[in-house]
Amino acid sequence: MSAELVSTPNPHYIPGYTGFCPQYKYRIGDTYGTTSHKLLLDPTVSHAEKLVISDRTVDDYQVQRPPQKDIDIVNARFIQGDPVYKHPTIPGYEGFVPRINGLFGQRYTVQATEGLSEFEQMQRKDMAALNNLLRQGALQDGKWNPKTLEDRELTQSEFKLPLLQVRPECAGMVRNLSVDEPPLNPPDHSASPYFMDNADPEKYLKKGFTGPVPFGYSSFGQTNKAMTNSALCDFTTNYRKRLSTEWAPVTISRPDPPLLIQPSEIYHRHLGQLPNYAGHIPGAIFRFGKTYGNDTRDAKRWLRGDFS
Repeated sequence: MSAELVSTPNPHYIPGYTGFCPQYKYRIGDTYGTTSHKLLLDPTVSHAEKLVISDRTVDDYQVQRPPQKDIDIVNARFIQGDPVYKHPTIPGYEGFVPRINGLFGQRYTVQATEGLSEFEQMQRKDMAALNNLLRQGALQDGKWNPKTLEDRELTQSEFKLPLLQVRPECAGMVRNLSVDEPPLNPPDHSASPYFMDNADPEKYLKKGFTGPVPFGYSSFGQTNKAMTNSALCDFTTNYRKRLSTEWAPVTISRPDPPLLIQPSEIYHRHLGQLPNYAGHIPGAIFRFGKTYGNDTRDAKRWLRGDFS
């Protein structure tokens, strides 16, 4: 079997390539790879002298992860006295590895090495910035002698390091003092229109309101503002009326029990029997709808002809 029947000859565009391929729309009958291969080698088709895609079959090109630079940085960290991290990091290590949470799509060893390398480079940059700041402060303070022109310019700068305290006596002063402020009252527009005063001009529902409008079924033939104002006023009046009458707390008055209860008396006039009392209660089998304690209060009333 010929190799051309198994694999597409080079050079060719990989299927899925969205770039421009000259004369492609006029060729039919072959796959995308074969058609692009013929077009790239066809001398009658105008195309650039240099191919857009590169032929990787003629060179030894490969990507190595992690790069050798990252491996050297991690190993140098280990040699300098860090006994925890060393390349390669064995998968399954449950300790903390810096900068590994932002890496995806690679093996654990690769991600750990690249994360350690990135962390070490950041540490080196921070250390270099700190050393530069200390060197600048030492030059401007006269502890080091300037050797280059740049060092001499630092000694003549207007702002010198380290910064001095202008008023040392104010170093211990508290600058952020708490101030007692009066509480803020809620704005008037936050009140619900259902419970506003009937004389309030803002007691109406905005046009387009899709919520319930109480008592709105009896108002029609008016504008939205007038109709909703009338309905809300009726609702508020009815609500306050029912609040003062139907929903008012009920006070139940009953005679107080006597201060002295005779222990020899079985049926007390003001007290009922305990729920587990197994004795006879006159007329109890003919009554229902009450608790045992309320039903057995003044149990002798059945004998007196009171069948309530």
